Amino acid sequence: MSSLQSNSHDDDHVLPFRIEHLEVSGRLVRLGPAIDDILTRHTYPDRVSQVLGQALLLVAMFGSMIKDRQSTQPKQPGTKPTERFILQTQSDGAINLIVADYVHPGHLRGYARFNEDLINELTDDELDARLLGKGHLAMTIDRGSDTDRYQGIVSLEDEGPNIGLSGAANQYFQQSEQLPTYIRLAMAKHFDAMGENTNNESQDWHWRGGALMIQKLTSTGGHKTSDQVAHEQLLDANDDESWNRTHILSQSIKDHELLDPVLSSTDLLYRLYHQDGVRIFDVLNIGASCSCSLKGVENMLAGFTKSERKDMVKDDGKVHITCEFCNRTYEITPLL
Repeated sequence: MSSLQSNSHDDDHVLPFRIEHLEVSGRLVRLGPAIDDILTRHTYPDRVSQVLGQALLLVAMFGSMIKDRQSTQPKQPGTKPTERFILQTQSDGAINLIVADYVHPGHLRGYARFNEDLINELTDDELDARLLGKGHLAMTIDRGSDTDRYQGIVSLEDEGPNIGLSGAANQYFQQSEQLPTYIRLAMAKHFDAMGENTNNESQDWHWRGGALMIQKLTSTGGHKTSDQVAHEQLLDANDDESWNRTHILSQSIKDHELLDPVLSSTDLLYRLYHQDGVRIFDVLNIGASCSCSLKGVENMLAGFTKSERKDMVKDDGKVHITCEFCNRTYEITPLL
C-alpha cells in the first residue's frame, strides 16, 4: 500500500522516496523560483543557463543527502552545522568553469564562466560534446572545520558515456560507490501568461528544473541468521530483474513531467512506481541564497596592502566588488 500524501508546497524542494518492493531508494528534485532567481541574476545565454541549471539540480540532490549521512557522526560541542556540498567543473569546452554549492539546510547558489563567441559558433550536433568538452567534475563534501573534506573526481568527456553532467555523475557513482544509479536531468523555460491580456508586458518566461535519481539499496552487514542468509540469496537472485524494472520505469519519465508545475511530485512518483509500493519521506525545501556580505567584502579588502587597495579605487573614490554568484555589487570607501 502506498503511503503517498498530497504536498501543498510543490516547488523548490527535494523529495526522498523508497520503492519498497524493489529495494530501491531515490530522490526527486523540483526547482522553480529558486533556480530562476539564480540563473536570471546574470545575462547568461540560454545554453549556459541550461547547463548551469543541471549543475544546480545535482547540487540540490547530492547536497541534501549530506545531513542524512552526517546524522550518525558526532559533532564537537558548540560547533555550528556548516555542511556544504560543492560541485565544480573545469574543462576545455565553451563552458569552461562551473561552480555550484549547497549549504545545509537548503541554501543554493552557482555561477558559470564561458566563451560566448565559441557558444554561438556551435551547431546543434556539437552541443552535447563541446559545451563542456573534456576536463573533470569534482564533488566535494565539507562538513566544517572539525572534519576533513571528502572529494571525488570524475572525468568529463566529449564522447562516450561521460558526455555532460548527468553522464559524469552516473559514472562517479559507478566508480566511487559501486552502486547501480540512474540520474535524469531536465531544464527548460516555462511560459507564464498573466491574466487574459496577451501584451508582451504581461507575459514572461521562467526557468524550471527537475531531476530524478534512483539507487539500488545495499544489503546490511553484521551477523546473519540462516533465515536472513537465505532471504538475501533470494534477493540477490532477483536483484538484476528488480533493478532492470526500476530502471525501465524511471527511463520512461518525460522531461515535461519533471518540469510540469501542475503535476505534483507525489502524483509523479505514484504514476511511476505505485505498483511496487512507493513511500515518500519528509520534503527538503530549497532556496536561492548567497553567503556574500558587506562585512565579508570589507574583511577581504583588509587583507590587501594600502597600495593594492589604492589601485582598486575607481573615479568615484570607491572600490567596486561584484559577487560572482549573485551578481551583487558592493561599493566601499577603503581606508588608505
